Amino acid sequence: MRIDDRLIHGQIVTAWISDSKAGEILVADDMAAKDPTQQMLLKLAVPAKIKLTIVSVEKAAELLKTDQSDTKVLLIVRNPKTALDLFERGFYIESVNVGNISNARSTVGRKRLLPYIYVEPEDIANLTAIAEKNIRLDVRAVPNDKSIDGLALISK
Repeated sequence: MRIDDRLIHGQIVTAWISDSKAGEILVADDMAAKDPTQQMLLKLAVPAKIKLTIVSVEKAAELLKTDQSDTKVLLIVRNPKTALDLFERGFYIESVNVGNISNARSTVGRKRLLPYIYVEPEDIANLTAIAEKNIRLDVRAVPNDKSIDGLALISK
């Protein structure tokens, strides 16, 4: 599982799909699920051999609860709030990769923690709540980067 406000982009295609050995990408995002243009753009970015499913957070929670397949899935959400929403709906995973939280779309301003991680108070609250569910926050841009403990990072 990865938090990345860009959803699908070059790092996902060139690094994260192969690292996770995923045969499918599941994008859990209410905005993308309602926007045919964004869906088309996301589909264009995904290699032909990889299945792409774009659904609302509610639908993703249902799919994750009922999945019985052996297919490895790379789950991508846009922000910490969406990740927490999935966890509060009963989904559990040991670790979530915090990939990219950009400096865009902020009404209160964001604090730079790393060149690719900018947070506002709501992000910190949501990431903390995720960590309190015994889910490790693995901060890395690409799989070969050294993992940074997200809880320690946001505590600074």
